[in-house]
Amino acid sequence: MSDTFDGLPGLDGTVTSVDVLDLDGNPNHVIDDGLPFVVTAAWKVWPPATATLLDGTWTVKAYADSIGPGPEQGIGVATVAANGGLTYAASITVPAGTLPADAGPDSGVYALVVVITYRNRAGVLTELAGFGEGKLFMLRHP
Repeated sequence: MSDTFDGLPGLDGTVTSVDVLDLDGNPNHVIDDGLPFVVTAAWKVWPPATATLLDGTWTVKAYADSIGPGPEQGIGVATVAANGGLTYAASITVPAGTLPADAGPDSGVYALVVVITYRNRAGVLTELAGFGEGKLFMLRHP
């Protein structure tokens, strides 16, 4: 999966992965609702000459969109210092109970989206933004 960044002229980027991990750190598509889980995102930017100018902060926001009945909501945020590098990654721990699980005929299935934005050293939100979709996942009530 790779989605292109938009914004800052002279810089390009791609979201390289968005995953849901269970407590043992393995990617999983079925998560027990009584346990926390982790959303990970990775991205890269280029060319190196422009990337070295990045000295602000990346913000990664994760959203879950219910397939069928249920909520559409933010489920966590992480910040990552921009260090002039080409590759970055973030992890967001989602507490148990953040989203409702499968309850009979209701779905409990969610689409995962991350939005990655950049603030420069002065704290100004730039036009640079990346978007990535993860795989569908289900919260089950055992």
